[in-house]
Amino acid sequence: MLYSRANSVGALSAAFVLGAAVLLAGLVNDVQADDAKPAKPAAPKVTYDEHIRPILREHCFSCHNQNGAKGGLSLDSYGAAMEGGSGGEVVFGGDLDSSRLWALVSHDDEPFMPPKQEILPAEKLKLIKSWIEGGVLENSGSKAKVRKQVSFALSASAAGGKPAGPAAMPEGVWRQPVVYTPRAAAISAIASSPWAPLAAIAGQKQISLYNTDTHQLLGVLPFPEGIPHILHFSQSGQILLAGGGRGGQAGSVVLYDVRSGKRLSKIGDDLDAVLAADINNTHTLVAMGGPNRLVKIYSTETGELLHTIKKHTDWVYSIKFSPDGVLLATSDRAGGVFVWEADTAREYLNLKGHKGAVYDLSWRADSNVLASASEDATIRLWEMEKGRQLRSWGAHGGGALSVEFTHDGRLCSTGRDRTTKIWDGNGKAIRSLPAFSEYGLEVTFSHDGKQVIAGDWSGEVRAWNAADGKQLALLPANPPTLQMAFDQASKQAAASQAALVQPTAALAVAETAAKAAAQAAATAVTQSNAAVAKAKQTRAAVAAADQAAKKAVAQIAPSQAAVAQAQKAAAAAQAKSTADKQKSSQLQTQVAKAGEALKVVVAEAAKATATSATAAKTLSAKAAAQKTAAEAAKAAALKAEQSEAERKKLADALAAAGEAERPISKPSWKRPEKRPRQARRRRSRQSPRPSRRKPNSTPLLLRWPLQASY
Repeated sequence: MLYSRANSVGALSAAFVLGAAVLLAGLVNDVQADDAKPAKPAAPKVTYDEHIRPILREHCFSCHNQNGAKGGLSLDSYGAAMEGGSGGEVVFGGDLDSSRLWALVSHDDEPFMPPKQEILPAEKLKLIKSWIEGGVLENSGSKAKVRKQVSFALSASAAGGKPAGPAAMPEGVWRQPVVYTPRAAAISAIASSPWAPLAAIAGQKQISLYNTDTHQLLGVLPFPEGIPHILHFSQSGQILLAGGGRGGQAGSVVLYDVRSGKRLSKIGDDLDAVLAADINNTHTLVAMGGPNRLVKIYSTETGELLHTIKKHTDWVYSIKFSPDGVLLATSDRAGGVFVWEADTAREYLNLKGHKGAVYDLSWRADSNVLASASEDATIRLWEMEKGRQLRSWGAHGGGALSVEFTHDGRLCSTGRDRTTKIWDGNGKAIRSLPAFSEYGLEVTFSHDGKQVIAGDWSGEVRAWNAADGKQLALLPANPPTLQMAFDQASKQAAASQAALVQPTAALAVAETAAKAAAQAAATAVTQSNAAVAKAKQTRAAVAAADQAAKKAVAQIAPSQAAVAQAQKAAAAAQAKSTADKQKSSQLQTQVAKAGEALKVVVAEAAKATATSATAAKTLSAKAAAQKTAAEAAKAAALKAEQSEAERKKLADALAAAGEAERPISKPSWKRPEKRPRQARRRRSRQSPRPSRRKPNSTPLLLRWPLQASY
């Protein structure tokens, strides 16, 4: 592999040399061709004294002169015009778009100038444009002053809020660490982007960039100047400022483009390390300070030193521009806290109260409140109207070393008590996070305020969930090299390969079982399909049976009506038979034969009733059963009629016999007269004693007419 890489590098080198030779030959030919062409005549110079001052005198001097400089702007002299007004410079050599004067006179911006007049003639506008593009010359002997062009990132403005478009995140930044040590050094600086899930952690000669959502390394920025003592993202999140150096030797500030990781510029050249620095919201000013007790303000456009503040009496520990860019706050080791006008470096407030070194400062998002963390163990809040102290509380025993506001007004801090804490805007404790093994040195919130990231003296950097205090990840300041990461990945791959041996065998067994299960499933599916088909047939048969049952029910209805009628008739007959039974029971003693006949009739009637009941219970009995029941009923009725006829006949015979014979209530013979005992005895011997009862062949019970009716 190394041999192939060497061959590749050699081939690339050869190709590069060949390409460079071809390019050089082309450039030589172009130069020779250009030399062969006749030189173009130089364009005439446009100067302030000869061309621009007459135009300004005609249209602008009435309002912008030394005696009446409206808006602080005087245009009647070259020096005054270059100085600008109360809003800053209005003309920049070689930069037409940034020149405020051109925007107003060309009516590209308001208020239109000159006021209450038409736009200047095209010839005059052309002269002003040429003068600015030519370097704003004062006279024909002047040297052009061309403004130093800066990158797009430096010219971006993010005053007061999130810039338009997606937040800046590293894209294709090199991830190879510059230095790797088994043991990390003390954490000297931590910063987080205000709008993106990005955190920067200072290490030895490098800055590590981490994604705070995934906690993965996104890139490493080299810092060959030494150790970064201060990291700060610009208000737009597009620039990362790193200040540091080597103690007692050199110090400077480097600006990086966050997306590409490229160095945009290097500012300052001190004889000692830079301990504090910041960039303003418009990316035009950089302030820095350190052991030399000076605060220096530089222009990012030209790199020149604009202001030097000599107020501090000890090392400068913290420098912060307000979010709106109006003010600049600084602190030192002697406990001094000062607020300055950012553009003029004039002193605005002197905030007195701390009894120890003030290590860190942080602005609230509205630029109205400043927080300071001090070695006297307190965190104090200051208002910016009169510099009054709003709050003061003991935050960390031994000293508060770092403090930072988040977007919603909460604060986080860390210090010598080894703890990291979260506070509300009034200084009330919200949560205390698990302690470090050493002093806590640096702390910051993530862009969304959901995570707290802090580092300690031992070089450990932790990320916690701000809501519940749970530790989420460790972010090393000296990440492993790519080779180390490759070796670690190789070991893990080998371990994974070894761990896959047994699972592979198990997988084969599982595949066999899966095939068997698949076959069983196919069989089950076939059987299920057959069962479904059979179920369909069964449903069809059930449906047909339902239709047949409905038809049968429809056909049974008339039979049921007929049976009901037969039941009614049988019930009536039964009731009548019951009455006949009662009457017959009275006549049984009188008419034996008639009673026996009557019993036969009643039995037959009962039999007919039973037959009718049986026919009623059986739903399947149809017209034949009904006919049988009807015939049985007719036969019973016929027999009843016959019995009635016999009864009547018997009654008629009895009546006739009664008329032929007289009643036997009075005997037809007379009692003989009394005779002597002897005579009576003699008579009794001669003839039998006459019977008192008249002989009659008709039974006594048949003498009375029968009253039963059938």
